[in-house]
Parts: sequence; C-alpha cells; structure tokens
Amino acid sequence: MKVLRTIINTIAATAVAVLLAVFLLPRFFGYQPYMVVSASMKQSFPVGSLIFVTDAKPEEIKVGDPITFTSGTLTITHRVIAIDAEKRQFTTKGDNNRSSEWVSFDNLQGKALNFSVPYMGYFAAWFITTRGRIITLVVILCTFLLGMTLGKLDELEDEEKSDESAAADEEASTEISGEEISADEAVSIINNELEGKEGESNEQNAQ
Repeated sequence: MKVLRTIINTIAATAVAVLLAVFLLPRFFGYQPYMVVSASMKQSFPVGSLIFVTDAKPEEIKVGDPITFTSGTLTITHRVIAIDAEKRQFTTKGDNNRSSEWVSFDNLQGKALNFSVPYMGYFAAWFITTRGRIITLVVILCTFLLGMTLGKLDELEDEEKSDESAAADEEASTEISGEEISADEAVSIINNELEGKEGESNEQNAQ
C-alpha cells in the first residue's frame, strides 16, 4: 500500500508541476503559449505542440527567427527569411511551405522560442475551457485525497502492528514472570523438605 500511495502522490505532484511549468511560469516570465494547428512548421513545431512567444520589437528580429504575427483573423508562426526595414516588412515562410508572404511590422505579435512541447497544445486547448479546468482540478484534488487516505490507512496499520507487538511482549513477560513464581515456590518446597528432614533427624538423635 505504501508503494501505491507513493505512485499516486508522484502522479499528482507531477500533474501540478506540469501545469505550473507549462501555463503559469512562462506567463510569469513574459511568454505567451500558443497551440500549433497546422503543419507549416512541422519540422520545428509539430501539429498539436505548444510553443511560447515573447514580446519583441521589429528591430530585435533577425533573419532565421520564428515570429508570430496576425493575418486577418489568424495567428501564424513562420520563420523570417528576409527583412525590409524601409518598407517595414518581413518576408516569412513556413519551414514546410513552398511559398512565402510579406508581413508588416505592425502585425508582429512576438518572437517564438525555437522549441515546443509535443502534444501539450491539445491539452492546453482543452484546459482553457471551463469544463477542462474543472475536471483537471477535480482529478488532481481527488488524487491528493486518495494519497492522504492511503497514508492514514498505513498509519492505522502501523499502529495495529505496534499494538500487536506490545501485546506479544506483555504476554512473553507474563510467561517469564510465571516461571519465576514457580521457581520461588520450588525453593520454598525444598526448604520445607529440608527442614522436615532436619526435624526427623533431631527426633532420631533424641531417641
């Protein structure tokens, strides 16, 4: 049961750590998570993965940087292949695309880090819903409660074993004590017998 409790507590702690590492800590350091929904950058950012974008000024962007920008109602992340400072435009292209596009400096949302968390985007898309958050928090809470319950059961089991051990020690002590009483009685009987023999010897001598 202790092994099971350890496994459950580890799962719960890992889930909390993942939530903190993926959703809260990046925001704390100024990174916005985005889910990848297309294969245009699949070599670097596979579909369903989670990427992190930080604010950046157009002057900070270099050729080769992956940037996130808006195009109509879409938010896209492609790699910069050319920069025209006079026209205030980037030329971007998806690593998996054949064609490129012009992106105005004004549409820049930020610079994406060159790594992603595989499949975490699917969970993020579900977690941002009210239902997803409630279910996730309930599952984590129930896991912690289960771990605490198993811990209490382990404590009760240890107490029972301790009580049984104390009872066994007490019984053994009683048995030893009984043997000592029997020994005293044996000594007393022997003394009485010796006294009786001495008395008989004295009577014989008196005769």
